[in-house]
Amino acid sequence: MGSNLQEETEMARRGENIRKRKDGRWEGRYIKARTPEGKIQWGYVYGAAYAEVKQVLIRKKAEAGFYDLKRTDLTFEALAEVWLHSLRNSIKESTYAHYSYTLHKYLLPVLGKASVASLDESFLEQAMQQIIAPADAAHKPLGNSSARECLSMLRRICKYAAHLRLIRPMELEVALPKAIDKVSAPLSPAEQQRLCQYVQEDPTPRKIGLLLGFELGLRIGEICGLQWGDFDLKLGTLKINRTVCRISCGNGHTKVVIQTPKTRTSRREIPIPKQLLIMLKKLRGNASNAAWFLSGNESKPTEPRCYRKSIKAYLKQANVRQVRPHALRHTFATTCLQAGCDVKTLSELLGHANANITLQRYVHSDLTRKRREMNRIFSHQVSIRGRESMNLME
Repeated sequence: MGSNLQEETEMARRGENIRKRKDGRWEGRYIKARTPEGKIQWGYVYGAAYAEVKQVLIRKKAEAGFYDLKRTDLTFEALAEVWLHSLRNSIKESTYAHYSYTLHKYLLPVLGKASVASLDESFLEQAMQQIIAPADAAHKPLGNSSARECLSMLRRICKYAAHLRLIRPMELEVALPKAIDKVSAPLSPAEQQRLCQYVQEDPTPRKIGLLLGFELGLRIGEICGLQWGDFDLKLGTLKINRTVCRISCGNGHTKVVIQTPKTRTSRREIPIPKQLLIMLKKLRGNASNAAWFLSGNESKPTEPRCYRKSIKAYLKQANVRQVRPHALRHTFATTCLQAGCDVKTLSELLGHANANITLQRYVHSDLTRKRREMNRIFSHQVSIRGRESMNLME
């Protein structure tokens, strides 16, 4: 009862143009455009809850250029929506969806109603601490990655506001939670052998996807985005042209999108190992270039969420410990370095923007490699000392 009364009170705010319909749904309207004669053309949004309609309405008003950014009563929520909309044509759809999710889940519940004119470092830094470690026991504290992402977004919104001269430039300093390494350990040589044997016993495209992960270093979205036309079985190469991912559409809905790879350098060409090439040639058959590799049809690709379930089942059947799909990629990086591959070449094979990412995120130095490197270094030092001793004797 109290909740309904609160919604009715919020609905009555002047200028919001939100009302509750007789059918129980909420309706919001906004000025979509004006005719040459100046007549208003209204746009409408609908939803099951007041808050849902309000959120969509703010975004629609931002898209229609409704907000006067010079108004003294401008809220952080309105400013943030305008900033987000300004990025729509310059970033990928998945990136836009992720920004929108972060903004609405973390920043707006704390900062949404704040007046832009009243923003300063002290207020924003306290708000960030509240976002990172909510006083409400129902909400978990943020980890390092999420907290860093929220702080980065807040800084970008403030920079945008300063560019528009709505606020003065600000430098926000916030202590972030300690980072925890959640990277799965790479598969051992014995586990790799069992997995290879499992795939070779019944080589289907979905099972071969495992080999594309730990023998070629592909991301799961890249594996799902493969079409038969990406394989050049004569030259023995594979081109990474796209990725598949599921993104949030807002209001609790999601959708699958097919887009270009993660970064510019992620679009790459990779040589296919001989044994894997033989299996691919046997499987190709009459499949068209447009056919999706995993699903075998041309209508739609297999999405990562479904393929993760398949990978989990395959690992169990092969008697290999359960790891996240990304651990297959880690295994590829580690195996390459153990075999003497230089970091720059490995970075190109993985599709990283630079070699530092390869070293920091994917290289797991095991005891065998450490011992080999120490022996090499010590042998080199002994050799130098021996030459210096000979020179002194002469």
